[in-house]
Amino acid sequence: MSEAYATENSLVTADSSGYDRALDGTIALGIVGFGLALLALIELVALDSRGAALAETLATLLFVVAGGIGAVGLSSWANVTPVDSQRVRGIAGGLLVCLLGLTVAAYVVPVNLATLLGGLLLVEAVAVAAAGVASKLGLVDTEPDASAGLLAGAVFGFFGLSLGAVLGGTLAGFDSSVWLGLTLSGTRLGVAVPLWIAPSLLAGVGLFALSVGPREDLGSTLPATLVVGALGATIATATIGVGWQWDPSSVSGGFTGGAVIPIFLLFGTLVASWSAAKCRAGFGARGREYGAFLVINLNAVLMVAIMATIVVFVTVKGVGFAFHGATVGWLSALVLLSPALVLALRTARTPAGSEDWHRGARQLFRLLPLTAVGSVAALLASVPVTGEALDYAYTYTVAQNRESVVLDTQVAVTSETTVGSLVLVFPALFLFAYFYRQYGSLRDVGSELDRAEAVRRRLPLVVAAVLALTGALAFTGSSPFGLPVGLAVGLAVVGAGSVAVVGLAALPLAGLLVGSGPLSERALDRAPLFTLGVFGGLALLTTVTVLQGPAMVAPAVVGRGLVALAALFGAVASVATAVLLASAKRDTDETLTRRLLGEELSLTLAAAAGYVALLGGHVALTKQDFALGVTVANAGSLSVPTAMQPYIPLGPEPGGIFPAIVGTVWLVVGATLFAVPLGVGAAVFLTEYAEQGRLTAVVEVATNALWSTPSIVFGLFGATFLIPRIGGDESLTAGMLVLGFMLLPLVLITSREAIKSVPDDYRDASAALGVSQWETIRSVVLPAAMPGVITGVILGVGRIAGETAPLILVLGSSPNSTAAVEVLKGFRFTTAPPFVANEALLSSSASLPTQVWAVIAAGVSGSPAKGWATAFILLVVVLTFYAVGITARTYFRRKLNYE
Repeated sequence: MSEAYATENSLVTADSSGYDRALDGTIALGIVGFGLALLALIELVALDSRGAALAETLATLLFVVAGGIGAVGLSSWANVTPVDSQRVRGIAGGLLVCLLGLTVAAYVVPVNLATLLGGLLLVEAVAVAAAGVASKLGLVDTEPDASAGLLAGAVFGFFGLSLGAVLGGTLAGFDSSVWLGLTLSGTRLGVAVPLWIAPSLLAGVGLFALSVGPREDLGSTLPATLVVGALGATIATATIGVGWQWDPSSVSGGFTGGAVIPIFLLFGTLVASWSAAKCRAGFGARGREYGAFLVINLNAVLMVAIMATIVVFVTVKGVGFAFHGATVGWLSALVLLSPALVLALRTARTPAGSEDWHRGARQLFRLLPLTAVGSVAALLASVPVTGEALDYAYTYTVAQNRESVVLDTQVAVTSETTVGSLVLVFPALFLFAYFYRQYGSLRDVGSELDRAEAVRRRLPLVVAAVLALTGALAFTGSSPFGLPVGLAVGLAVVGAGSVAVVGLAALPLAGLLVGSGPLSERALDRAPLFTLGVFGGLALLTTVTVLQGPAMVAPAVVGRGLVALAALFGAVASVATAVLLASAKRDTDETLTRRLLGEELSLTLAAAAGYVALLGGHVALTKQDFALGVTVANAGSLSVPTAMQPYIPLGPEPGGIFPAIVGTVWLVVGATLFAVPLGVGAAVFLTEYAEQGRLTAVVEVATNALWSTPSIVFGLFGATFLIPRIGGDESLTAGMLVLGFMLLPLVLITSREAIKSVPDDYRDASAALGVSQWETIRSVVLPAAMPGVITGVILGVGRIAGETAPLILVLGSSPNSTAAVEVLKGFRFTTAPPFVANEALLSSSASLPTQVWAVIAAGVSGSPAKGWATAFILLVVVLTFYAVGITARTYFRRKLNYE
């Protein structure tokens, strides 16, 4: 490697540091212009603002940028994220200087933002031209090639054609033309040529020649100077100003200065920054690399900004209606916050006792999420202390009798202590999965106890018997042949099982409290009691909880459910055990002992979360509230009317879209269950079993064609082929199948590519050990390919969740449904094939995409605000599916890396 690539500043001599700083400032000026153009394009900054209002806006941006640069600088100074690049430091300083200069100029010069940004482009054009001339005259040490290249010439030629056409059409008129031809015998022969053709061709050919002909330093800067200067002059002189508008007769709309000026600025700043970056790196291969790197990064920022703009736009338009009248009890909010608190604690963990001072800075940054979550938790806990609710009042708009009516509403955190069953179940399940993931194994740890081993051998048989009884009662009903089997047997089994769970849950705690010696030694010696108590207790309580439904029993003691009391006891006992284990772990220094105590601690915390989840599940299944200081009920204190209520036809408020949310979730779940097994199975066959020849080639082409097929074609297929064969009417099943057929090709394509990417060494190593092909596929290939498979599923779900056209044809949804489809409750056994029926799957259902279309596009019932709220909730549902998929992909990646 040459010295030019070994150090960052070798291309520029020490005598030309001012040249470097000036170019860093030019690049920073381009970044500032690029950012302001984005803000103007999405109307966050007004192009016609001027004076004090404009200066305040720029000062706000200056403070934001200064804060970000200051945080990075502080992080670099603390050696948390060192920044050694002189270019990065120069551009950061240039950003501050440019924003400060623009802020001062806004106060001093009486022009609007558009004119100011036009002047910014002119300054960049002059700086780029000066850099190119300085290199040509040998004032700085650079290494330009003989030419900028044909690619740069073609790009500048295209810019010249476009810019010449725009400027020529603006000055002469896009409808103006000149007749070229002759007259023969009174007949005119020729063609009318638009006047803007000549300046377009002249600018295109000229810029191409100017880019390709001279040496690279002039060929990269002079064309850029002309393009950027022309754009800047057009904007600065108000040739295309804020009030400019062009309404061509061939289209119904027009083009305004508010849209054209930001686009000009985006192109101009990109070109200027590219040219300045090449100058800064000294041209040549390194200059081309640096210029391309900068342009690619700015384009990436543009893409991210566009996506963020879409999300923010939909959120701003719909969040007010979506959360009107939303309330939540402080305890429910804390329960929902508990997963975030656990994750923040995990982030904050760091090796203690380090003497390196910058480790303390890292600890500070790791503590920031915990600080934020802890602050929110403290704010929620202040509600019962002060007795005052936290509320935010605002207004939202509804449509009544085709007129917009403004209603007052608020979002509030109340002092209620009632927690909804599902609000309790889902965070508890998350915590159970998290802590169980931290648990490794306690096999061969501790002393074997004969009685414990006897219980361990018999417990799986008991659990299996309870499951068999549950299945039998679910098939025959709680009173087969008129006999009260469910009431008699179910009541006895649930009661005995609950009492047994109490005994099992107490085993780990009793093992710690009974005996002599240090607490850590007792904990390790009684390790078999931990696994028996946790796994046995959770398994048995789960089965007896589920048995209550088919048996139609819910035994109670002193007015409270026996299963709920057993779950509460198990949770309390597990928490007490966890406290003792944490104390024992803190008091020991031996590495192996601390690790094993950590395994027991993770297991008991998982048990506590599992028991809490079963408590919520019991309340949800039996519909019986549980109150003991705190109330767990089906109707908790969390209320979001838009998302949790159906449409209310004659109510004072419009109600919600809960049926549409449920329908969308079932559509995605059903389509995924249909497409993923078929797609992965087909991918395995085509990749691992089928001979790679014409058949696989044809299948690959057909799959790609199917993925490219418009969604309306799938809808027509469902309406004409599927519906007549599955009930003859629009239904949820038809929607699932249509979306499943749309998802299938993507799952197949991504699964094949993921399986192909698994190295053949894995297969060869497995075959060398004598493992069969199917076992190799199941235990080696598929786990290695699973992250790629899940990526395909994530992408596919994002597409099908928002599909509207096919659902209009096959789902038959109503924009204002008053009841959600109940799929789980609709299953029933029959004596005729297919022996299982579900009327809910054969009925129509509401969905979020069709509701958005009906309210916003078709103008069917509902206010536009409700349509935007529906779009916002659809976005949340899709992002939730994404989060689930990304979590699963991360799990498989970590598992693959660990193994």
